[in-house]
Amino acid sequence: GPVHRLAMERTDLMPMAGSPFHLHLGSREDAVTKTAERPTHSDEWVDVVTNVNTPEGRLSSVYRKSTAGKPGYDMEHLLKDPGDIKKLLSVPYEPFAFSAGSFRAAEDAVGERGLTIFALDHAMYGLQRLIGSQNFALWSIDCRDLLLEAIRTFSARIVEEATRALDAGIAGVFGWVGPELCIPPLMSVRDFDEFVFQFDKPLVDLIHDRGGRVWVHCHGDMGPVLDRFVEMGVDVLNPLEPPPVSSLTLAGAFECVGDGLGLEGNIEVHELMVASPGRVRELVREAMDAGRGKRFILCPTAGYMEWPDPERGHIENLLVYIEEGCRCVREQAG
Repeated sequence: GPVHRLAMERTDLMPMAGSPFHLHLGSREDAVTKTAERPTHSDEWVDVVTNVNTPEGRLSSVYRKSTAGKPGYDMEHLLKDPGDIKKLLSVPYEPFAFSAGSFRAAEDAVGERGLTIFALDHAMYGLQRLIGSQNFALWSIDCRDLLLEAIRTFSARIVEEATRALDAGIAGVFGWVGPELCIPPLMSVRDFDEFVFQFDKPLVDLIHDRGGRVWVHCHGDMGPVLDRFVEMGVDVLNPLEPPPVSSLTLAGAFECVGDGLGLEGNIEVHELMVASPGRVRELVREAMDAGRGKRFILCPTAGYMEWPDPERGHIENLLVYIEEGCRCVREQAG
């Protein structure tokens, strides 16, 4: 569509690629997992039923998948009670053979147009997404040590994957998503420190020690945890949402981080969906002014490809956003 064409023509590119990896089951995924589809009440949706056979018993999940490219829904999480965590951890873990092929291909394709990020999974999110926010919060009180055991196990697997990538000569930008599921109001700052910070900090240090950089995606209000990302050593935090989602303006966030953390984002996707073109231009100019001379990357708080059937106004606003952003860059470059 017109947005994709203009974005490819005018903006810097940031593909993500990695090596074959499965955080929970490793290379045994196909051996222990069976999936099947079953119809639902509507032709627009099918339920994908997954069964995992572990040494300690069977696990099952149900994911409602759109047949029209829309976001899906977890109808039943894989881990339904604390004992299911033990079942998952009982599966012998063997990593896939490391291969940099897809990453190098992505690097070659983007060339000088941008940066290719080596994608890593996230230890806390790797557990949380199998549980769901409600039970994750409840189990953090009822069986906290069990959650920590699983996250520690997953973290070790991710560190091993990052080490193999570094040993293969990949020393650019590494990135992951997921910390947003462990910040207020979903979880406390103490939870963030214990479930995220203590595991992510050594990983960031490892990457930095080997010459790499770190990009992290985290939606939500960064006010309570922004200093934790600075102390963690993250190089770029995305997507730094503006008020009212966040308690911090972009200018306020830069006052907190100084030169210690690059910030990416600040154009709320909801504004792109409903605001007037004039309002979009104003928001872009305000963000670019606040980020002038700082480590700032302009981008929306969500990608434009997530909406399979966007309204015409949404498309027009995305075109305005790209045009105005490029104009501000040229203006600031003098």
